[in-house]
Parts: sequence; C-alpha cells; structure tokens
Amino acid sequence: MRLKKLIIYGYGKWVDTEFDLDASIQVFYGQNEAGKSTLMSFIQSILFGFPMRHSSSLRYEPKESSRYGGRLIVTDDRFGEVSIERVNGKVTGDVTVTFEDGTQGDERLLDTLLNHKNRQFFESIYAFNLKGVEETSEMNREQFTRFFLSVGSFGNESFLKKADHYQQKASQLFKPTGRKPKLNQLYQSLQKQKVQLSKAKESNEQYVLLIKEKEGIHQRINELEQTLKEKTKENEELQHLLKNIETINEINDLKKEIDHYPPFDLPEDGLIHLNHINKQLEDLREQTKGLYEEQKRLQDKYRPSKDLLIYQENEEAVNQLLNNWDQLELKVELLKESQQTLSHLEKQSFEFKLRESLPLNESLPKKLSPADRNEVYSYEDDLKKLKDERNDLKEKLQVLEVKMGANDERIDTIEQSLWTASKYKEAEEQEKILSSPVTKNPGLIKTPAFIYATGIALTATLYLITQSFTVFLLIPVMFILAARVRTLQSPANEQEGSPYERSDFYHQKSLREQWKDALASNDVFQQETNEITHLLNINTEKLHAINEQFFKWKETNHYPRTYEIETVLSTLNQLNELRKIEDLRENEQTKVNRELNALEDELKQNAYAQLFFEDGRDTLSVFSEVRRSIRQIETDKRLQQSYIKETDKLQNSILYYIQQEKEQVKLKNELFVSGGVKTEDAFVSAYQKLSEKNEKIKRYERLKETINLDKSDNDKYTVNGLKENIDEVTAVISQVQNQQKEWTKKTIEIDYKINDLEEGGIYSDLLQKYENEKSLYQEVADEWSTYKVASALIEHTLENAKENQLPQTLKLAEKYFRSITSNQYVAISLEENEFYVVDKSGSKWQASELSRGTVEPLYIAIRLAFVVNNKEHVQFPVIIDDSFVNIDEHRKNSLYELLTEISQSVQLIYFTFDETTLGYIDEEHVIKLDYIK
Repeated sequence: MRLKKLIIYGYGKWVDTEFDLDASIQVFYGQNEAGKSTLMSFIQSILFGFPMRHSSSLRYEPKESSRYGGRLIVTDDRFGEVSIERVNGKVTGDVTVTFEDGTQGDERLLDTLLNHKNRQFFESIYAFNLKGVEETSEMNREQFTRFFLSVGSFGNESFLKKADHYQQKASQLFKPTGRKPKLNQLYQSLQKQKVQLSKAKESNEQYVLLIKEKEGIHQRINELEQTLKEKTKENEELQHLLKNIETINEINDLKKEIDHYPPFDLPEDGLIHLNHINKQLEDLREQTKGLYEEQKRLQDKYRPSKDLLIYQENEEAVNQLLNNWDQLELKVELLKESQQTLSHLEKQSFEFKLRESLPLNESLPKKLSPADRNEVYSYEDDLKKLKDERNDLKEKLQVLEVKMGANDERIDTIEQSLWTASKYKEAEEQEKILSSPVTKNPGLIKTPAFIYATGIALTATLYLITQSFTVFLLIPVMFILAARVRTLQSPANEQEGSPYERSDFYHQKSLREQWKDALASNDVFQQETNEITHLLNINTEKLHAINEQFFKWKETNHYPRTYEIETVLSTLNQLNELRKIEDLRENEQTKVNRELNALEDELKQNAYAQLFFEDGRDTLSVFSEVRRSIRQIETDKRLQQSYIKETDKLQNSILYYIQQEKEQVKLKNELFVSGGVKTEDAFVSAYQKLSEKNEKIKRYERLKETINLDKSDNDKYTVNGLKENIDEVTAVISQVQNQQKEWTKKTIEIDYKINDLEEGGIYSDLLQKYENEKSLYQEVADEWSTYKVASALIEHTLENAKENQLPQTLKLAEKYFRSITSNQYVAISLEENEFYVVDKSGSKWQASELSRGTVEPLYIAIRLAFVVNNKEHVQFPVIIDDSFVNIDEHRKNSLYELLTEISQSVQLIYFTFDETTLGYIDEEHVIKLDYIK
C-alpha cells in the first residue's frame, strides 16, 4: 500500500489542503510549528482512528473549521486505487472505504485493506523517530527476539500473551523454590502423612514384613516395568537411528555442553526483582538528592545577609537611627527637590550650549561692551565688501573663460581647414606666375572649341544641301580630332598651370587672415585674465587678514572658534539669558552642597551609618543604602523563622528516604544471597549463563522430539550393530514380560494377607486420608502440567514458524550497515543479550562500546532491514521523523543513498526541519511547508 494523496478537510492548522505524494520517497521540510507533526498524526488518524479524548495523543481538532478529518488516496496491489475517508462522528471517527470497482465499506473493510494490523503494529515498525531508534538500541536478545517473533508473525502477539498467561497460571500452582503455591503445600503435606503412615505400619511385625515383601515385589515389578518401557523405547529408537545418525550426534554434543554448565539455584524472576530494586534505589537516591539540593537552595535562599550580621553587632545604633528616621526622610526629600531644580537648570544650560555650539566645560563668552560690538560690526562691513568684490571678479573671470573657450574652438575649426605652410607658399608663388601677361593669352586654349564650332556648322550646311542624316556621322570624327588637339596642347598647359583651383587659394588666404585675428584675440583675453587673477589674490590676502584679526578677537572675548561674525551678533541676547541661568544654577548648587553636608554630618554621628561611608560613596547613596539595609534586616528576620520550619520538614523527609534506601539495599543483598553470588555483575552473569543453558536445552529437547528420542547415546552406530541391538532388545523384552507375570501373581497373594491385617485399624484411616490427598495432588499436578505444556506449545509453534526471521533480518542489516559506514563495519551478530559488530580489521565491538553516531545507524539499519525483509507479506509506507540528527554528514549522505535505494520497493515519507536534507534529496521529492499558507 502506498500513499498517493492527502486531502485534509480540517486537522489542526491544516484546513482545506491537499498534498500529492511521490510513490517512492516524499520529504516534508519545515521549521518548528510548520505542521509536520500534524501531518504525521493525520495519516495515522485516518488509517487507525482519531485519538480518544482522554488519550495522551493530541486530537488536532481544527479551530478555524467545523469539518474534522479528511481523506487518503492510496494504491494497493490487491484492490487498486482506494479512498479512505474519516470524519467526525464517534470518538475515533466515522470511516468510509471506497475501492476502485465502487465497493464501499466501513471499519471492517478498512481492516481487510490493512491486513488486520492495528495502530500499535504500525507505530512499532513503520513509524519511527529518534526516540524509537534509541528504545530499539536498549533491547536485549530475549526482548529483541520476542519483538521480531510478535511483529514478524503479523498479529500473533495475542498468542504470545496467551502463552504468558498460561505460564503465570502454572507459576501460581508450582515454583521449584516456592512455599505458598498449592502444589508445593500439597507435596509437604503428603510427605508428613507418609511418615505417619510408616510409623503405623511398624506396629505390626508381620504386617511390616508383608509390606516390605510387597514393596520389594512392587519395586521389582516397577523395575521390570521400567526395564520393559526402556527396552521398548530403545527398540523404537533403534528403528530410527539409521536415518537420524547426524541428529543423534548433535544431541550428544548438546548434552555434553549442557552437562558442562554448573547447577543454577536462582530465584525465579530474579532479574525483574533486581531491576525493580535498582529502579527503587535510583528513585530514592534521586528523591534524596533533590531534598539535599532543596536544603542547599534553602540555605542559599535564607542565608543571613551581610546586613543582618552587621545589625547584630550594631543593634543599638540602628535603633537610634530608627527613632530619628522620619526627620531624616523629610530632609532627604527636600534635598532631592533642590537637586531636581539644580538638574533642571543644568539641563537648560547644557541644551543652550549644545544648541549654540558652546564649550560645555568652559566659561561663557565675555559680555561685549559697545566698543566691542562696533568692532564686530566693522569686521562685518569689511568682509561684506571684500566678498562682493570677490564675486564680481569671479564673474568677470568666468566670462573671459567662456570667450577664450569659444575662440579656441574657432581656432581649432580654422586649423583643420588650413593648408600647410609649404603648400600655401607654393600656391602663393604660382599665383604670381599666373597673374603675369604671358599666361593671360587665350589662343591656344580656344583651339578645341573652334574645331567643335566649325565642325557643327559644316555638318549643318551639308545636311541642308543633301537632306541626308548620314552627314551626322561626321560629328564623332570632329570630337576625336578636337580631343587629339587637346592632347597635344596639354603638356604645355600642365607646365604653365597649377594642381589647384585659384578660388581655393583665395579661400585659404582669407582663412589665414581669420586665424591670425583669433590668435591675437586670445592674447588679449589672456592678459585680462592675468589682471583679474592678480586682483583676486589681493582680495584673498585682505580676507585672510580680517579673519585673523577676528580670530584673535574671539580668543580675547572667549568665543568659540567656530563662531562666525553673524553667529556672534545673533547670540548676544541668548548669552545674557544663559548668564542668568548660570547664576541661578550656582546659587542652587551652593544650597544643595550645604544640605548635603548637614545630612552627611548627621549620618556620620551614627555608628551604624558610618559603616556605609566607604569606597567614595556620596551622602544620598549612603542614605539609600542605609534605608535598604534596614528594610533587608526586617525581611531577614521574617525569613529566618520560615527557614527553620522548612529545614525541619526537609530533614525529616531526608531521614525517611535514607531509611527506605537501606531497606532496598538489604533486599538487594538478600537477592544476591538467594542466588549464591556476592555482586550484581555475578548475579546478572548467572542469569545470562542460565539463559544460554536453557536455549541449548530447548534445542536439545526439540531435536529429541524430532526423532522421538528420550535419551542420548554417545555410541557410534552401524547398520549391522543396530540390527544386533534390536534382536538383543527384543529378547530382553520377552524375558521381562514373563518375569512380570510371575511377580504379579505373587503380589496378589500378599495383598490378601495385608488386607486382613489392615481392616479396622488406625492405619486404614491414615491410608485413606493419604490416598485422598495423593489424588488431589495428582489433579493439581495435572493442571500445572497442562498450563506448562500449553504455554510451551504456543511459543514453540510460533518460534518454529519464524526461526529464520531474525537471521535473515540481521543479514540484510549487515548490508545496510556496511553501506552507511562505508564498509568500516562488515558484520552484525546478537550474542548474550548484546549486539556485536565486526569492523573491517576483524575487531569485535559491543554496541554499548560504539559512539552515538555509530550505534544509531546500526539500529536504523536493523529497523529498515526488517521492513524490507517483510515487504512481501505486508506493505505500509515508512514514516520517519528526523531520526538522523546525531549522524555525521558523511554517513548521513550514505544513509540518504540507502533510503533512495529502499524507496524503490517501500514508500518513504520523511519529515524534517534539517535544511541540509534538501541537499541529498531531489527537489521534485520535497514539499516545503514554510511556503504553504
């Protein structure tokens, strides 16, 4: 069965919420209060019912919804997709199960779907957390084997409980070392009556002789009967020896091992009694420890204070102080009012100085005379004039900079278009040549044009005469002729002409004139700039001189250096107000000092108050400390009375628990004496060896039952030897039967004689009573044997059915454990109530010797191995609640790889608050609850 979908109507914080689950592995990640525990409870509640109202488990009834419950959509190999709905109704809820084919049912159909498994079975195997792992690690071999036997038999725990019930009933009837059980009491009574009967028989010599003779015959008959039984059984055993030689050899080996163990005379349930006593001792010691701690706490709590001790030495001075205490209180109140007034004035002065940037610990600036004020006004006028002049000069300088910038751009633009000096000079020389009279003759230049005009005129005349268009073919001829003439003239023209146009030269000439004018303007601008810069430097020197004079004036009149002239003038009135505040403050300070001195003198006259004038403590602090001390003294007086009462009560409780502890130690020692040992380790070891012996006895008895062999034999049998033994046994059986007949006949004759002697005597009454109790003893013995046999049969049947369960699980757990520890540990075994592991070097370690980070992966591997080993019989999703917090990162990585492997056959649902888990699991398998509202 695999969970496919959670549909929550209302459960705790979840209301109208759905979750689609992965069929292999699903991780729910969220911090505390994200709703992980609620989801785990929801899954179990839908499957097995809501918790009872008085149960320790939470019901998670929603506060924000009237609907309580929800649905699980699951897939099952037998029934396909199944819907399980549980809503509020009866205490555990009303459930509706709907199969894929439309079949509907209630709890009975759900029970079929769950393979008749209950919540306890599910929680013990498929839902585990860190606490469950730790509890598994505390099991011994017997508990662990029984655990696998019960859950491995899938619901047969009731049979084991029945076996325990029968065993308890048998113990109530008989115990080997008991006195109160019924069978033990009957046996003691029979022994006493047997002694009385023997004495009655001895009163008659003939009767005694006959009885002895009869007893001898009976003994002989019994011996023959025993011999017959033994030989008959031997004959039957011999028939099976041929095909059971190996089994017999194993029986003989077990017998030797069993005989090797010393006899054990241990009290029944001794370990349980020991654990109970140890638990009692632990509880008593915890109680005693708690009482001692409480006593120490009381001592610390009620420890006399320093004030109380001082009071005891200065009681008279304290009383004198108390008589005058009201007057002192009044003086202190008046003093505090004066201090508040002083504090208010100091605050006003502080705030003013802070606001006006005046030094806090220096004297106020000097009060200015009219001459001082006029001097400040003069500084202000001079500075204003110089600043106005400076601003004008800076504006002129900015205008010149703008003009120079524009002129520089003009120069750059012109220079980009100017010819080089050499080229301009060459062009200038050429222009002089072209401007001479020779170069002005146009005759040669017009020759091609003349040819063109003459040709066109001639062509037009011929067309008028001939009226034929063919004459126009002469035009190309004339163009060719003109071109030839032009070619012939070009050398001369190239020599006489220039490589540029004359207009370009005149343009360059104009540009060069503009360039010269712009350079001249820059010179003018630079000269004006220098003059303004000189005036600015003079202005700066004058400003510096005035500032120096004002700085000296501020020092002379105690004004802050940071004050400007405007600040000095604006604070004149405020400084006058501050001076008034300072005068009031000084007067109030004088008053406070006077009152403090008077209070100090009065306190120092008292011997008790003098003790508090130390460590530079001020007078008011001394007064407060004296007042606190007096109040503490009164409190301590009351507490001392309470301390005496509580201490007496605690001391009585401590004595009681100590006495109880002594009694438990005495019971513990008596238990050791009853087991013939002196120490607890020896006591436990004896039970461990007894357990080993019992295991071997069970195996021994089981093998004997398998081949119906009542005794073991160390002889090595052969086929011929067995046949000879069978013949010999048959002959002995025949002989014994003949002897039985003869002795039986003799017994009948003696019985007639004894009956004559027994009738009417006291012996007959005793014999009747003896026989009656003997019959009752037999009935009780039969009842006891019935219970013992029934208990043994149940456990033997279940153990035989599951004898391979534990070895198979441990084998698979070894594989998982090797994977988690990266082959550091290669084997697991369960021996003598303790798990052992073998590391890669061959060393063997007890589980109790391993670190927590190793022992927890060990039991996680065992738990997972059990789930996987039984997945063919029943399938549930495995729910894990942060069971890996104590495991290091390397092993945790291997563990998550193992979980991924297991999830291919078993669905895993993992709830965690550990963010590192997200690094091991693909994001598609993770639901982050913190992002779900």
